[in-house]
Amino acid sequence: MNLGKEFIDEVLRTIEINTLVERRKCRATGKVRFNRRAEATFFIYWLKWNYEKWRQKKHRRKHQYSNGGGRPKQRYVYNCEFCGGYHITKEHPHDYKRKKEKYEQKYAE
Repeated sequence: MNLGKEFIDEVLRTIEINTLVERRKCRATGKVRFNRRAEATFFIYWLKWNYEKWRQKKHRRKHQYSNGGGRPKQRYVYNCEFCGGYHITKEHPHDYKRKKEKYEQKYAE
């Protein structure tokens, strides 16, 4: 069990994220754009792993992170209707759809 965690740590430690995942800006929304869904999903996992390693550094141990402050909240990937790429978000797709329908009902003519 511990060997798997060590393997993942070794793989993620040796990865240079900027060479592996191509990120650009979406012209319509200004958000980070990924070309493929797999790249965006991998970037979410890399963010979570990187945060855990950063939090365990000596100069960070004295701070309390029990309430989850500063933790990356992105968990979902969605397709952008403007640029055709993928973005990451913390909002659940069902909640987004519900809010979008409510907005369209309110402002539809």
